[in-house]
Parts: sequence; C-alpha cells; structure tokens
Amino acid sequence: MNSFLGKPLPWQEVQWKPLIQRLQSGLLSHALLLKGVPGIGKGLFAKALAARVLCNEDGFYACGHCKSCELVKAGTHPDFLEVEPESTGKPIKIDQIRQVNEFARKTAQQGGRRVIVINPAEAMNINAANALLKSLEEPGGDTLFILSSARSGDMLPTIRSRCQMVTFPVPERTLSIAWLSDHIADSLIVEQLLDLASGSPMTARFMFDNDTLAIRGRLVNAMPELFRGNLTPVEMAKDWHAGNITELLSWMGSWLDDAVKLKLAADESSIRNRDLIRMLDYLAKKVESSELLVLRDKIMRQRQQLLEGANLNCQMLLEGVFSDYLELLV
Repeated sequence: MNSFLGKPLPWQEVQWKPLIQRLQSGLLSHALLLKGVPGIGKGLFAKALAARVLCNEDGFYACGHCKSCELVKAGTHPDFLEVEPESTGKPIKIDQIRQVNEFARKTAQQGGRRVIVINPAEAMNINAANALLKSLEEPGGDTLFILSSARSGDMLPTIRSRCQMVTFPVPERTLSIAWLSDHIADSLIVEQLLDLASGSPMTARFMFDNDTLAIRGRLVNAMPELFRGNLTPVEMAKDWHAGNITELLSWMGSWLDDAVKLKLAADESSIRNRDLIRMLDYLAKKVESSELLVLRDKIMRQRQQLLEGANLNCQMLLEGVFSDYLELLV
C-alpha cells in the first residue's frame, strides 16, 4: 500500500457495512471475491478492508494511528501481502502464488490476521490458479484472502466456489457526480466523462486526469477525413499506433454500439457518445445492424487480446480497423 485508505468510497458503504459486522462478530469468511465492472474502486475497497482487518482498534474503519495502521501507511506491514501482475496485461504467475501459499502458512507477526489481496484475480494463469486452490481449501488460521475481479467468469469455478461473493454494481449516478465534482469543476465535463466511462467514476476520473477528452476529440475530428478520402487507413494508423490502443478500440467499438441503438430507435439516454450524434446517425442510416455488430465484435476481441498481453502488431491492427470502418461506408 502506497497510501493509507481507511474508508471505502462513498458508493461502497452498502458492501462495507455487512462485512465489518461479520468481522466484528467473528463470522467473516476466509476468502472474499469482490466482483464488478472496472472503474468502480474494487481495488481501493480491498485495501481499505485490509487496513481495517489489520487495525488494532475496534472501530468501523481503520483508525489510522495505531501501530498496525502506521505499518500499513508505510507499506511495510509484515502481515499484508498484495499480489498483482508484474506489468499491465501480464499474468499473475505460479511463482507469485507460491509466495502467497508460503505467506499464508506463517504465523501473523503482529498477533492478528494475515491479509492477502490478489488483484485482478482473473490475471492468474491456470497454473497459478490451481496453486492457489490448496490455500483456499485449507487456509491457515486467521488468514483472509481478498480477490478482486472485473471478469470473475474467467476464473476457475473451483476458486469462485470457495469465496464469498461481494458484488459491486455501477454506482448511482448522483453519487458518482458528487464524488467527481470534488475534482472536476465543469459539470458538463463530469456528465460527459461518466457517459464515456459507462457510469464508472474511477474510470471517468482517470480519463480526466489523462486529458482523454482532448485525445478522443482529435480522433473524432480525423474520422470524417478518413471517410472523405483525405486520410488513408495507413496514415491514420501511423498517427495513432503509439497511443493507448485499448482505449481507442473501446471508443470505436462504442460508436458502433451506439449506431445500432440509434437504428433501433433507442432512448438517447442509452447513447454513450451523445456528443457524436451526427456521426452516429450517419453510420446508422448507411449500414445494416448486422454489419455494425460484426465489426464491433471484431474490435472488442482485438481489444481483449491486447488486455491479455497478446503481442499484436498495433500498426497493422489499426490499419485493419480503419479499413473496416471505411468499408462500411463504401
């Protein structure tokens, strides 16, 4: 832990309260699986819960000042272990889980519990996942596993079945707006970011901090030039292959989703890219729904491959995506 997280995020109190009540009554499961879409703060919740479990005081949240909390703040608590991929898109390997298993067998140095956070849990490769099963089946005394996952369906059923599920839905929009408004002054930008993030406030905050709207705007402005023939797919790919490809693919997939919704006369509130209605309407009128969905599925498969660490040629991938978009309209 690089910083102290004593409380969950505002929209997480409904998940927090019953877990703390079970902790205080000695009924907390030895393994929790926090599941929900990306960008809603499951990882932060896991750290806040770990801090509370390790805290020496008996409050509703970690106190922030006892010896255990000070160790958590410093990132040196001997009874806390956080496991994540060595780099984004890489798997959690069996050697990392062997360290988890060794840690789980030890006696807590501070006399309380040991807490192990694995995030994202779906990143465990098959060997790592199988290695974890032994510890989940026969946990050491006072050991708590907290697994966090945006794709729990990709995990081994035998792991899921040994965990208590804690589900995190997309927060109510009013709570997300209130939280984001503490960081972003312009309410219109808050609304637009939440739309683009499918309601996930952490994703919206990340997008704001990384100037995503400006980057997306540059791509939006280039698309008509592609359609008019003023830019070729190769030229477009050269301009964009060094950027955040997964983000770009997410945008381009969502445009196709929205075009299908417009063809089906969906309510405008369901449209993620409401600022692009003219372009989306153009796609909707020119292209059959089946063609839009085929390309959407292809783009999202490629995005998933990149997220899973596939070594794809991004220049060629984007040339294909821009070519496919262009072919929709010729």
